[in-house]
Amino acid sequence: MIIKPNNNTISAITALPASITTGSWIKLAETNVTSATASVSFTDATSGVFDGTYRTHAVLIRRLEPANANVQLTLRMRDASDGSFKTSSYAYATKGMDNAGTERTDYSTSAGGINTLGGGDGMGDGSNPYGTSCIVYCNDFLDSGNPPSIFGQGVYSKGSGYTNSNHFAGTYRDTSIQMDGVQFFFSAGNIEKGNFIIYGVKE
Repeated sequence: MIIKPNNNTISAITALPASITTGSWIKLAETNVTSATASVSFTDATSGVFDGTYRTHAVLIRRLEPANANVQLTLRMRDASDGSFKTSSYAYATKGMDNAGTERTDYSTSAGGINTLGGGDGMGDGSNPYGTSCIVYCNDFLDSGNPPSIFGQGVYSKGSGYTNSNHFAGTYRDTSIQMDGVQFFFSAGNIEKGNFIIYGVKE
């Protein structure tokens, strides 16, 4: 039997999405850095943050300025069993394309953290603010069956007129360890300025 659509059928299909409950981002915590700070962390000490409430978290980072030149923004994960940020066993890949068409890549299969923004050449000149921001998605933290992973995309600069579109991804390689936090810091020097907001993604 062939069913031919009519105006009523089309109206019903058009109206369907309005009746479906969609996900949303729930703001959980915010850190605003206004002077030299070594790192910014989000852990399960805050309700809803990596405590099993959400399977995915999103960290929005904006107005980011490093104290040093040519640095990468690095992420580490916190071991839920002892509260320490792990310093080995990460695998990651980060790749950028600058406005001259040059690719900037960096990767590792056994690193002390996950390099995110900064590609292969690094961001910042150590003295001026530039347009630097990103979004980082964190998945499968506190999951006993899958290793935690992150991915995201952003933009960074290191000089007037320079811009780089940068995407990145990484994971912690030991599936026996559950993670309940993230820490952001630069590969060298402090975070001079930056706004960090973490959201829980409601399914």
